Amino acid sequence: MRKKLTPLATVIIAGIFTALVFIFGNLRYQVPEAVATNHNKAETVVVNKLLANNEVDLNRFAVDVSAWQRPEDIDYNLMSQEIIGAIVRVQTGKSSKDNAAAYKNGEDRQFKTHITELQKRGVPVAVYAYVNGKNVEEMKEQARLFYERAHPFNPTYYWLDVEEVSMNNMSEGVEAFRTELESLGVKNIGIYAQDWFLNDHKIDSSHFSSIWMADYGRNTGMWDSSPKTTLSYDMHQFTDRGRLSSYGGHLDLNLIRTQEQYDKLFRNPQ
Repeated sequence: MRKKLTPLATVIIAGIFTALVFIFGNLRYQVPEAVATNHNKAETVVVNKLLANNEVDLNRFAVDVSAWQRPEDIDYNLMSQEIIGAIVRVQTGKSSKDNAAAYKNGEDRQFKTHITELQKRGVPVAVYAYVNGKNVEEMKEQARLFYERAHPFNPTYYWLDVEEVSMNNMSEGVEAFRTELESLGVKNIGIYAQDWFLNDHKIDSSHFSSIWMADYGRNTGMWDSSPKTTLSYDMHQFTDRGRLSSYGGHLDLNLIRTQEQYDKLFRNPQ
């Protein structure tokens, strides 16, 4: 049973209520100002200064990312401390299905954000393009689009991601893509592929300045084996189930074995 309030108690309660209304009324008008002030604060950027050293920690990996890894899900400050380099997808070809990761014109939706956020934190960035031209002319057009989109960011390397049979003579098509890039002034041009794909389609990897070999072994998220190949490669993508503290999902991780290879891929200016 509730107690009956006395007149004095009623006055006290009314006074408290009035005071609360006044306090919360003031807070109501102060919150937007506080929020606006917080919104206008300068962004905190943590630069990985260790990557400027003569030698880097090769026990850490390079990561390759695309718009499937959404910027809002990445702590770029933390990622910059966990990796020694990044390879960012620029396009999926000349055209694409309009989806969460690419526009209809093939452009990756988030490549500009990924590159900008990583570069300003001191991470060297290379770029890659998925190669799927249906003929020589389309391969050349893809190469031109790749260059136009990527070169303003001055990437350390241009990689051709070759894993799909999109025309009868893939060797001819891949070479057309490479030579078109070369004609535009690109010097550092590499190929990403698996050993069996290069052999089956007679793609001459010696025309490229570097090979990025894909071989997942048991694909545990950890490095557990080297590619079985006679080809000389500079970087090994060993899993698509890698984990970093800076991102909640799986990531492609890449191993670079020597300082000389690292310098070639991430410190060799165009």
